[in-house]
Amino acid sequence: MTGRLFVDTNILIYALDPADPVKRRVSADLLRQTIRSRSLTLSPQNLNECYRVLTDRRHLMPAGDARGYVRTLAPWAIAPLDAATTEKAWEVQDTAKLSWWDSLLIASALRAGCRLFVSEDLHDGLQIEGLRIANPFSAGFVATLGRG
Repeated sequence: MTGRLFVDTNILIYALDPADPVKRRVSADLLRQTIRSRSLTLSPQNLNECYRVLTDRRHLMPAGDARGYVRTLAPWAIAPLDAATTEKAWEVQDTAKLSWWDSLLIASALRAGCRLFVSEDLHDGLQIEGLRIANPFSAGFVATLGRG
């Protein structure tokens, strides 16, 4: 795996969710691998979304445990979330026709210099300004990591 790799919030959730053991294993393995290789990139937006889903939407863990998980991921939240990111997100939204929140994450990933954006929710294989979207649960994902 080469370069910075941005991981979407859904992967952070799947890594803890007992509902789908396969997605949990793949997501947890991806997080371990990207942390070990120092390629993991997150945004403060990821961490906030993750906390809300874990505690309010899916009720997967108590607030204290969710805060601990978010704290372990915080050092990897190096993608910017500022006024320039908002401007970039408007460009992404207009050109790629993605939702606002997805556009904001993509903009953060672009500004952080990522070449791969890992998400189940976006179009696998889509390229936005050199950033490739990859579904970690697709058959060709391992090959994508080698190119990322």
